[in-house]
Amino acid sequence: MSLSLSKKLLTTPPPILWQKIRRRLKRQVRQTWARLETRLGRAGVSDREFFRAITRPDFLADGRARRQARFFIDPADRTGVISTLRTVCPAIEPATIAAADRVCDHIFDLLGSGPVYLGHPIDWHTDFKTGHRWEPTAFYLDLAPAPYPGGYDIKVPWELSRCQHFAWLGQAYWFTSDEKYAREFAAQVADWIAHNPPRQGVNWVCTMDVAIRAVNWLWGYAFFQDSPSLSDDFRLDFLKSLLIHGRHIVANLEYSETLTSNHYLSNIVGLVYLGILLPEFKEAEKWRSFGLQELEKEMLKQVYPDGVDFEASTAYHRLVTEMFLSATLLARLNGHTFSPAYMARLERMLEFILHLTKPDGTVPLFGDNDNGRLHRLKVWDDPPREWRDFRYLLAVAAPLFNRPDFARAAGDQWAEAVWFWGTTVHDWRVQADAAPPELPHSAVFPQAGIYILRHNDFYLAVDAGPNGQNDNGGHAHNDVLSFELSAFGRDWIVDPGTYVYTADYAARNRFRATAAHNTVMVDGQEQNRFDERLLFRMQADARPRVQAWQSTPAYDLLVAEHYGYTRLPEPVTHRRAFYLDKTESFCWIRDELAGTGQHRVEWFFHFHQGVQYQLDTQGVLLKQEQHCMWLISLECIDAKKLPPIVNIDKQSNSYGQVCPGIMLHYYDTMNNSLTRNWLLYHKPDDTHLLLPDCLKRWTQRVAPLFRQFFS
Repeated sequence: MSLSLSKKLLTTPPPILWQKIRRRLKRQVRQTWARLETRLGRAGVSDREFFRAITRPDFLADGRARRQARFFIDPADRTGVISTLRTVCPAIEPATIAAADRVCDHIFDLLGSGPVYLGHPIDWHTDFKTGHRWEPTAFYLDLAPAPYPGGYDIKVPWELSRCQHFAWLGQAYWFTSDEKYAREFAAQVADWIAHNPPRQGVNWVCTMDVAIRAVNWLWGYAFFQDSPSLSDDFRLDFLKSLLIHGRHIVANLEYSETLTSNHYLSNIVGLVYLGILLPEFKEAEKWRSFGLQELEKEMLKQVYPDGVDFEASTAYHRLVTEMFLSATLLARLNGHTFSPAYMARLERMLEFILHLTKPDGTVPLFGDNDNGRLHRLKVWDDPPREWRDFRYLLAVAAPLFNRPDFARAAGDQWAEAVWFWGTTVHDWRVQADAAPPELPHSAVFPQAGIYILRHNDFYLAVDAGPNGQNDNGGHAHNDVLSFELSAFGRDWIVDPGTYVYTADYAARNRFRATAAHNTVMVDGQEQNRFDERLLFRMQADARPRVQAWQSTPAYDLLVAEHYGYTRLPEPVTHRRAFYLDKTESFCWIRDELAGTGQHRVEWFFHFHQGVQYQLDTQGVLLKQEQHCMWLISLECIDAKKLPPIVNIDKQSNSYGQVCPGIMLHYYDTMNNSLTRNWLLYHKPDDTHLLLPDCLKRWTQRVAPLFRQFFS
């Protein structure tokens, strides 16, 4: 037994420990029985068993019976919906049809693969990026991701089998009325069922993916429900498989008494979809009521009071918001009322996205990003942007909460909202476009530790929060007191992203390490320790604490510190201040390292891939087209002290993809204490700053504030 496991057992309250033991024993008994049933060929559902499991044996005879429950899209509304899409998103039709045609040709681009032809029939069990194949007949619990050090990615077959491309087939069908899309939908569903028997193969391993697949099958079917290409035999097999999906989710809930996350949330969202949309199933009411009850609980468990998901990742906040929002809209459409506390926190989740969004419409990528979505209801003309632009959620939420500010901030991202709200989106879009532009203000999300300092188009996002998941840190990075900087509609200093998970353990650890973020490292140590083999755990060493936050019409000031280096034999505390001047649009960053002994201190600045740089006696001149920005270390002016090392960086804006960038790496030696001041300042051209004049004026503003918090 590992030391960490022993410590965890000793610190778990006895009642919770007993619940965990009892749940684990029940699970083992259930899994042993499931293994035996599978071996005997009894894991599926026969026609006879299926008809015993439904309340209306005759419902298959009438395709319209599928409409007992209300859904977002209805063939009766098709003409109006398509007209609205063509008005508010004119470019979406050709892009959707092209994407659907690629799906018909079995060409897929997933998780950084680039367009890949998967052949006829599709092999659902292969990581088509590496060629690794999981045994299709193996019992699902016997299959696992790549062990250390990696080599292949289990997420690839999982992502393919989420079947999020079914929505694109359905949308193309609505645009064109071409039955080839319905035939392809039916063929792929039938092929998937034939080659993925229940409890066998890689696509039953992760309950999250089973649930997401069920949601996307239901979305796909909604587009094609009146198609003559869907036979009664197909409908029977389709519904039998969805019954199996629901039962599999219930039997394999990703639940723990001590920690639930986006995985468990996806499980209950899948049950909400199945329970509401398949009322003919005798088990549907249990699925629906359980799922809705758990949604209320998980909202309070997984989302901080400030509205931010607790997993220390902006991308996972998007995924979790999307799941809550989609399930909420479906339940409300079918008459369910959520508690005021639930709805208020969901609204705050959208408010976080509103303030997090940069002037160019994207967001900073703090923490992990694995391109996770519940459903993909739009084909993006700029595919990498899909993973960094969350504004479509503001468009979807605007009618729900009657928030014109959400609508204005959504920009041109209205395509997905049309599939939820139909023709009403047209009026929302027109009103949003007619309203005067409104720039978001600086904002703070104290429980998550995310601070947004902004003035006009000068934007600074700082991560001063915990490592998430109740200190498990599964999707956190060592980005404490790191930041992203944008100005003039462009990114300048960025978070390099995530890249991969189990496909490459070394790369996974490199992208979540301290050196991969715009922060400070002491003695080559991580802010929070992690085991190179445990890719979804990180110790909570840093425990950051915010000492001051001030936001005025003239400036924003954030002062915070962390204690990740106090574990060293000679402890060090890192305190960092961010000052954004709103009169002259400059940013002053001050680092103070206080402790004992001698230490090597390193600073890292990761520049966006579009930035060009030029080393100068005054600092580093950064250029993007006609825009320029200076990065200056005030301690090395004239004396040429603290020269930077320029390294080729690796950045990842999308899971599985990597591109080159530039990292500036500074280092110095600390004896008991060390202070460094950094200046980021915009100039319209590449002329020198006249630094002495600027510094005198700026110091008069900044020094009195800093004296309150620095020795």
